[in-house]
Amino acid sequence: MIGSLLTGGTVGLGQRFNRFDVSIKGDVERTVYQQSQLTDGSTASNDDRNYDQYAGALRGSYELSPGLIPFAEVIGDTRVHDLNTDSSGYQRNSNGITGKIGTKFEFTRLLTGEAALGYTRRVYEDPRLQDISAPIGNVSLIYTASALTTVKLVGRSTIGESTIPGVSGVLYRDIGLQVDHSFRQWLVGSLKLGFGVDDYVGNDRLDKRYSAGFGLTYKLNRSVQIKGEFRQDWLQSNAPNVDYTASVVMLGLRFQR
Repeated sequence: MIGSLLTGGTVGLGQRFNRFDVSIKGDVERTVYQQSQLTDGSTASNDDRNYDQYAGALRGSYELSPGLIPFAEVIGDTRVHDLNTDSSGYQRNSNGITGKIGTKFEFTRLLTGEAALGYTRRVYEDPRLQDISAPIGNVSLIYTASALTTVKLVGRSTIGESTIPGVSGVLYRDIGLQVDHSFRQWLVGSLKLGFGVDDYVGNDRLDKRYSAGFGLTYKLNRSVQIKGEFRQDWLQSNAPNVDYTASVVMLGLRFQR
């Protein structure tokens, strides 16, 4: 498994006209992959996978009621790789456009969230790479079961990059469930379940991902938290010699003001 580092920033501006709200947002992200460690002890560069993404989003929404706010959103982005061609000779720079309609809602104070449906299209610089066009969906639900327990359901669709010859990109569809429970004011436990499907556009490869994990968050004070998590991952694919099982342990320190 090759690690990657994602950095970036976002700036936005919004204006409200009575019940109508308009917002515009700009986003810049950089993705950098570490070198591959080969079995003979040497390393291989992944510089051809590094890229910058520049995106802009325009959203308009209307407050039908305090608990129901429909919206429409258009997002455009450009991905520019550090190298003009990858190791297989493909030019992977691309442009994407996504349109979505959905709504933010608050059915009760116990159930809030946002849901949207739309369509996305990504066009690649290399004519040998098939353009990606697909319906997408996003959902985020938060259910406050009690003062101590919160349930979160998140689903999303995204298009990722690929280095496989002839494969333009990967259409990711993910859904995750997380339950947080406060055993004490300073100790929070989390249970996480996830499922995802990866569709490799350009061949018939299809991967299914499963994950299950639990974690603890210890709050030293209002600003500092210690977080630990154990997660088990499984991947099942119709491609040969790709399936795996992985155990992941993470320990982190979080600062917030």
